[in-house]
Amino acid sequence: MAAYGAIVSLVQILHPDQFPLHLRNPEIESIYIKVISLQPVLEKIFPITKNIRQQVIDLNGRIREAIYRAQDEIESFIIKHSLSSENILKEIIEEIDPLSEEAQTIASSIKKEMASSPAVVSLAKMLHRDNFPLEHLKPHVESLYEQLCVLQSCLEKICDAPVSVITVAVHDLDIRIREAASEAEETIKSFISSQDAGPTPESESSKSAFLQILHEITLTIVPMVEAAERIAGSIDGDPLAQDLLLSEDAQIISRHESRTKKKRIVGQEEDFKKLKEEIVREKSNDQREVLPIIGLPGSGKTTLARSLYEDSSITDEFEIHGWVTVTQDYQVGEIFAKLFHSLETKGQKAGEGAAQTTAKNEKLQDAVYQSLLKKKYLIVVDDMWDEDVWDKVKHSFPDERNGSRIILTTRSKEIAKYAKTSDFLHEMQPLSLDHSWELLTLTVFGEGGSCPPHLKDIGWEISKNCRGLPLSLTVIGGLLSQEDMTEEYWKNIQGDTLDAAAKGDEAYLEILFLSYNHLPGRLKGCFLYMGAFPEDSEIPVTQLIRLWVAEGFLRPSPMKIVEQVADEYLGQLIDRNLLSVRKSTSNNLTKACGMHDTLRDLSVKECGNEKFFHSRRRYVQTLEQGTNTQRRISVHRNILMCLEEVHNSVKEVTFARTILYVGAQHHHPLPFCLTFDRLRVLDAFQVYFIKFPNQILKLIHLRFLSLTYNGKLPSKLSNLEKLQILIARRHPKVIFLGMSILPDEIWGLTQLRHLLFTESDLPKIPIVKNTIPMFANLQTLSNVSAASCTKEVLENMPNLTKLAMWTESPGPVDLHLDQVKKLESFKFIVLNPIPKKKVEFTPQLYFPPTLKKLRLNGCSLPWEVMTVIGKLPLLEVLKLGEIAFEGEEWWPEKREFRKLKFLLLEYLDLVWWGADHTHFPKLQRLIMMHCYELEKIPEDFEYLGNLELMELVDCSPGAVESAEQMKDKVKKDGINTKLKIQTYSSWK
Repeated sequence: MAAYGAIVSLVQILHPDQFPLHLRNPEIESIYIKVISLQPVLEKIFPITKNIRQQVIDLNGRIREAIYRAQDEIESFIIKHSLSSENILKEIIEEIDPLSEEAQTIASSIKKEMASSPAVVSLAKMLHRDNFPLEHLKPHVESLYEQLCVLQSCLEKICDAPVSVITVAVHDLDIRIREAASEAEETIKSFISSQDAGPTPESESSKSAFLQILHEITLTIVPMVEAAERIAGSIDGDPLAQDLLLSEDAQIISRHESRTKKKRIVGQEEDFKKLKEEIVREKSNDQREVLPIIGLPGSGKTTLARSLYEDSSITDEFEIHGWVTVTQDYQVGEIFAKLFHSLETKGQKAGEGAAQTTAKNEKLQDAVYQSLLKKKYLIVVDDMWDEDVWDKVKHSFPDERNGSRIILTTRSKEIAKYAKTSDFLHEMQPLSLDHSWELLTLTVFGEGGSCPPHLKDIGWEISKNCRGLPLSLTVIGGLLSQEDMTEEYWKNIQGDTLDAAAKGDEAYLEILFLSYNHLPGRLKGCFLYMGAFPEDSEIPVTQLIRLWVAEGFLRPSPMKIVEQVADEYLGQLIDRNLLSVRKSTSNNLTKACGMHDTLRDLSVKECGNEKFFHSRRRYVQTLEQGTNTQRRISVHRNILMCLEEVHNSVKEVTFARTILYVGAQHHHPLPFCLTFDRLRVLDAFQVYFIKFPNQILKLIHLRFLSLTYNGKLPSKLSNLEKLQILIARRHPKVIFLGMSILPDEIWGLTQLRHLLFTESDLPKIPIVKNTIPMFANLQTLSNVSAASCTKEVLENMPNLTKLAMWTESPGPVDLHLDQVKKLESFKFIVLNPIPKKKVEFTPQLYFPPTLKKLRLNGCSLPWEVMTVIGKLPLLEVLKLGEIAFEGEEWWPEKREFRKLKFLLLEYLDLVWWGADHTHFPKLQRLIMMHCYELEKIPEDFEYLGNLELMELVDCSPGAVESAEQMKDKVKKDGINTKLKIQTYSSWK
């Protein structure tokens, strides 16, 4: 439901800081007040139970249309300074008023309470002086009773707050309070029972025992009361309490890391065993064998194939292995490109041999064929849809009768029978009831967690209603894990899943739709947005967050910048298992995400219903009724816009606020006619413009602009006063020293938050007498020359968190990082490094203590300087590229790198690394590439308790030998069983 996002967007348009002052009038002010009041009312319409669901859906549709109408009129008013009719604003007000009243009525009918409230009320009731049975101990329980009354009052206030302010910390506290209150009540009841059976209930020993129990309960409860008071205070707007709430959220940052951890697979043990035996079994006539896996969407086909593919005891049996996913909207060239890019051997890491991926289809097919020829290979072809596609793909897989295997997953039994080369065909079966319950509880409560007794019977029924389908269980589990742990809520889900189960083979679709219906309004726009991207996309998180920020449908928080809100929403969708982590960052956060194709189908369908996105995927495409009123356009194949018919049909979507070109890069110029004067987002990064499209300069509502253009950006770019994200690249990459691709007027775009471009200078900063920094909102500045980053420039970027700088060659560099006190990520690269010639940083080498990520390339620094880096208290990622440091020996000092999680050493002349397991105590991943001089890996690195991966790519024989010895030792002695040691050596 897009109503909530539309309201948030309109509120931002009408905000006094954004709306033109000379156009403001009483009607505009009235609309602003009404929509800003409607926003928290919609937040309170949650959860949406079955008895009010259709009413809420209908109301949301009417609100969405009313807000869309208001937005269209007001944005047109800003552009043209005139309205479509004299009374249009009054009509909009008259339309919004009854909708607000109806929403308020529904919100008032929803009775909510925190999951812990029943337990707190029950405990308080037991301790009340009229109910507590032990007269001589009543005075001692009064203090705890009062604390519980305060706690319940806070819980009621928190429960009444808008859902958008209820953080993960609040949910965690709610669960802890419920468990503590329930345990306290059971302990006190047990004591009372023991006193009834004892001879001297008023004895000193009895009193002493009770006071000890009471003391322990109080020690547990009081901190929770204080935390609840802080949260309730934050809802009232107390700044101190808001700061405390932020610190509580910081305590749960580990949740972000846990999202990237591999999750245990449930119920596929026998499937795995059966497939593994078939894969590694030697046969007398060991021809290339195709092993099909078939099953319903969400039955675990890909999960099973992935677990087989990632099992080293299987892949070690093969000389080369690769993976490709085939989508419904496939292109043969893309299939071969993906497969070629994924191929990995013992001497070559995946992706390193992918230089030919831009070749034509037949050359790509031949490249795959030649890579596999004369080798025993394992290939996974995931999600095959079409027999014709298989016929085109299979010819790239040679049959040398050497035991090569192809795992093929598909929904179609016909395709499986067509492709298989033997009698083997594996069909996925529904999980058993026990495995279904195990998977649900694992999803809801995590590894080692257990379901509370009062929810077990209901939970069992919910798991049974999912009919053994893993996708349904994980999605419902994700939903339950994020919402109230109350019997009432779980019974609502039980009823909904029971209705879904009655749909038979379509039950899983109903359950996925149920998970969408139970999303809070603030998350629905984010979920729908994923439908804009092609099937099986790996979407970079930074790109997604910047798009969401520019769209304006994220409600700002007084406690967080909007990027943090976006990151939080993304995390909630991942925690609900509606999105999955596809790639991780160096410090184990989410780098790229994706969506199961069945969930994506749901998103695409709802995008149409909500007028949220229209995706142009192919030349012949039936346009649904109402396409011309869609708010956003996504072009999946950029070349389609060269076709007149397609181009003209897209132009008819006159209400579009967004155009995304999400297809592969298009190397040829496109005709580009922008008739979308309300455009907020234009992502044309994959489109190459020979001439700058001047229509862009008239898009005064534009907030996001990315494009590929080899010229200098025009000075009239400063017309785009609302621009927040600007990404401009040159292709092919050309660097003009001493020049800027940006106009001098760029300094007038004061709302810029992220500025990224191909290596260039910044234009000279103007001299102005202004105490307010010109780029006060800027958070990201990427690929800027070091010469441009003067002290005056960085002084005008006080909120910068990410900075990437370059210099042409070694020499003196003025580095003024003391001016950016919030910097978290810094990259410095020498484009043309010279051995033995170092970069001389002046006045001295300094990094802010806030730094979490650091990359250096070509600096030729002496290893003694490393102590400056080692003392950074928050540093988690350190990447040392080509001759970043020079010298034969590196001896880390004690108490350095206390939080470092990721270390990359690449193209260094290091010979001796004098480290041991006492250094780098938090290190999780160590990557060494092309370190040809290194004698060996430090001997006892296997004792680094957090180390999960050690990877060597084309390093010296001595380093590889020591790594292999360490690998054998880990396997033999069982030291650090989670450590994976991998070596790739082209010289082997």
